[in-house]
Amino acid sequence: MRVEQPRDRRFARVAGVAAAGAGTALGAMAGGWPGAGAGLAAGAGGAVALRHLLGRRAAARRAALALPFPEEWRAFLLDRYDHFERLDSLWRARFEDDARIFLAEKRITGVGVEATEELRLLVAASAVTLSVGWPEYEWDHLTEVLLYPDDFDRDYTFGGDERSGEAHPWGTVILSVPSLLESFEVPDDAYHVGIHEFAHLLDVDQTRFDGIPAGLHGERARQWVALAEREMERLRHDRSAFDEYGAHDAVEFLAVAVEAFFEVPQAVRRRHREVYEILSSYFGQDPAAWDDGRGLRE
Repeated sequence: MRVEQPRDRRFARVAGVAAAGAGTALGAMAGGWPGAGAGLAAGAGGAVALRHLLGRRAAARRAALALPFPEEWRAFLLDRYDHFERLDSLWRARFEDDARIFLAEKRITGVGVEATEELRLLVAASAVTLSVGWPEYEWDHLTEVLLYPDDFDRDYTFGGDERSGEAHPWGTVILSVPSLLESFEVPDDAYHVGIHEFAHLLDVDQTRFDGIPAGLHGERARQWVALAEREMERLRHDRSAFDEYGAHDAVEFLAVAVEAFFEVPQAVRRRHREVYEILSSYFGQDPAAWDDGRGLRE
């Protein structure tokens, strides 16, 4: 089990310094450097409030992790989620911890449908699949997950056939319950609406989507852009393991590629080696190798 408290204490210190520094800078700009003292005081006050907030978060996390992962949750995930089943014991323990933290901290709301424990667990599993390789990741950009009873149209009318999910740059994710359930029931079709929409949130840069995973910069970002363009061209000529929806634009290609990386990793590794290597390095995960190892464990 990972210990969450040291991570939160370190973040509180860094955030507190940043808040105090910001207050000093604002005070200096507003009233010259004599005003920096007042700014520092305001920044320090903000830092204290932030430390209290983060202290409450750390306490909530300790409470969430105090008890063992529910055995019925583990059995449910092993039965319903192929990616969870392929993990070894160490990665599975990390996944379980992160899922509990996600469920303790993130708001999941049913709209015309009950947000049952099972549905909430599938939502958490979708997100944690992406972030389990990042011990410091918080999903802070996520504000709420809305569960809809059916697919929907662009005007959000239920029963439409235009959308099964949607991610907004301000942090709201919408998921169609039937499509979410299908995503877990069919594990090898490179389609997973939960992974797809949470992957979009990794793409947000200054409240907009640009098709470049957050954290890729410089040459690595340029490499991804060029690779995505080549892969979209392959999609247009039906020479790809990725879903054809990825040819729409770079933003959708990223989400489709991430879906395939976790759903059909061996096919991606075999047919799109460069994409696989970048995503494996980015997520800190190697699901194709875990598939190989799962065969040995069995």
